[in-house]
Amino acid sequence: MKNFSEKLEDSDSIVEVFSLVKEAVDCTLAESRAGLNLGFVELGNSSQCVFAFYPVGSNIIVMNKTPIRRVMETKPEFLKPYVFTTLLHEYLHSLGYLNEFEVRKLTCAICKRLFGNGVISEFACGIERYLPYVTYPGGSPATENEIQVLEIEEQDYIG
Repeated sequence: MKNFSEKLEDSDSIVEVFSLVKEAVDCTLAESRAGLNLGFVELGNSSQCVFAFYPVGSNIIVMNKTPIRRVMETKPEFLKPYVFTTLLHEYLHSLGYLNEFEVRKLTCAICKRLFGNGVISEFACGIERYLPYVTYPGGSPATENEIQVLEIEEQDYIG
């Protein structure tokens, strides 16, 4: 059986990484949520960069395309750790964990438990070190206001 590091490495899409996030939470917290969509929008980055957000009470997690593009330009090998930790954080919000400080601690704990010490846990426990790889120096403007929603099949995740 593959461990989570191998499963993440074998993931070929953001949808597959999202499925792995759901599996990770089910494995560590025995919690899950069905019917959650994944959307993308170009929010840019400024001094207060938003990587992703979960509108409380909704059925969608929205990721900012700007940091994803920046990672692909600077350190493509960081894409999966970045996407996994960002989606994990927002997925925890969707499960009712709303205190930002507590969600950050829980994201860090889950990543350390499943991945040990390494890049993914460093992303989860303190992304500050990686900000040059996920944000544009001097900022980048938002260029979209319409969310593009991915079609996610529930059979992509069987918990």
